[in-house]
Amino acid sequence: MYYQVQIWKGLTSPYVSAHQINKAEKLNGIWKWTVRLLLISLILSGVSAYLGIGNESLSKLIYDTTPSEFQTIKGFFAIGQVVQSTVTTAILIFLPALIFWIFTDIEYYKLVVVQLFVAGIWLIEKIVFFPLQFYFGLDHASSPFSLGILAQYITDYQLLSHFFGEISLFSIWVMIVQYKYLRVITEKSPKIIVLLIVSIQLFIWVFTALFSYIKFEVLF
Repeated sequence: MYYQVQIWKGLTSPYVSAHQINKAEKLNGIWKWTVRLLLISLILSGVSAYLGIGNESLSKLIYDTTPSEFQTIKGFFAIGQVVQSTVTTAILIFLPALIFWIFTDIEYYKLVVVQLFVAGIWLIEKIVFFPLQFYFGLDHASSPFSLGILAQYITDYQLLSHFFGEISLFSIWVMIVQYKYLRVITEKSPKIIVLLIVSIQLFIWVFTALFSYIKFEVLF
């Protein structure tokens, strides 16, 4: 029996797909969908960089650099955005799968399939949030889908705002999808599964928050 990877079906029918993956002896479409998701990530970040989304921190450099130097910096920043988004997508697919593989009895590529669904959710979030970034200049800490706005009312500490900004409806969706799949395809107890999922997600939230908190302009 073989399983054909279909991102939308995997997200809308996780119970059925999980049982199919569990029984599958061969998985088709992993690399095809990996390339597709990486290309979507690249295109989204490329459009975002072209429109100047996320480079607000560079505005302080306008008066400290010549026009040509400023355009060069903007170009490198745009390239960095594209590379970062593409690499992040790849890491999101393969690294959590590796961690799950270490602590469970599941074949690695079955876990990669699960993470392809996760990457799909992450890209859906980027697409949904894109208009808010473009028209209203919101960052992830101010996303209406996250706890970031609430954190900003409670504290002025930006790092905490960025951290809670990573806790969104989409990240909760990610954890639910991971749990539904792992609950079927592994014999580990639900408590162990939840511990693994929450630990990995917490690490992602902390790392992403720290990365978002870095002031880019101090590098110049």
